[in-house]
Amino acid sequence: MKQKSHHSAYATKIKKLVETAKQLRTENFRLALPITRLTSIKSLCQDQVAAEQFAFYLSKQVQQQINNADCASHLSTEEWEQHKTLIANAITQMERYLETPSPDGKQSLCQLLRQIDELQGDDYRNVPWATVHFVNSGELLKLEYAIRCFVEQDFPYYAYKLAREFLEGYKPQYGTGLIPESVPMLLEVAEFWCQYYFGQNLSQKFPNLIYST
Repeated sequence: MKQKSHHSAYATKIKKLVETAKQLRTENFRLALPITRLTSIKSLCQDQVAAEQFAFYLSKQVQQQINNADCASHLSTEEWEQHKTLIANAITQMERYLETPSPDGKQSLCQLLRQIDELQGDDYRNVPWATVHFVNSGELLKLEYAIRCFVEQDFPYYAYKLAREFLEGYKPQYGTGLIPESVPMLLEVAEFWCQYYFGQNLSQKFPNLIYST
């Protein structure tokens, strides 16, 4: 049972995610909201189990995305199937680790990170003020961040990065950040945390706010 003293703070952060979704749906919406609206996810991951459960949940979303998608044009059918197999294996390893955490389980997840690194290629390009790694697969990038929630000390940071990969969008009329197309996944993220900390769905916890979105 989570400490009651934290419940009010968690509720406030979840409520702000819902309010952000509501703001993205307003008729006069003009400019993408800053992705920093998601930094509250770091504080929702106060312990690693919370980050792991969140990562596991979003990893299943990754699997659904790739299973429903056509083979990426820059990948062969064999490569595409390899990506799908790796994602399925990762979800199995995560579930096993959540049930019985162990050093061997963590090592297996680290091995998956090395496989992802190999599949993502080594296309590094210099841009102003940085060197950017152009990856082969957005799905594998999400999976990488999810696995890092299990194996890295800075798990709140990787939970935030994972959410950002799901929610950040771009359209010429809005720019880059949180845009109307971000709303469904934003509400799913808020729903996850509401269920995790309160055992209630959003409409039960915030009925007035949800029914007005």
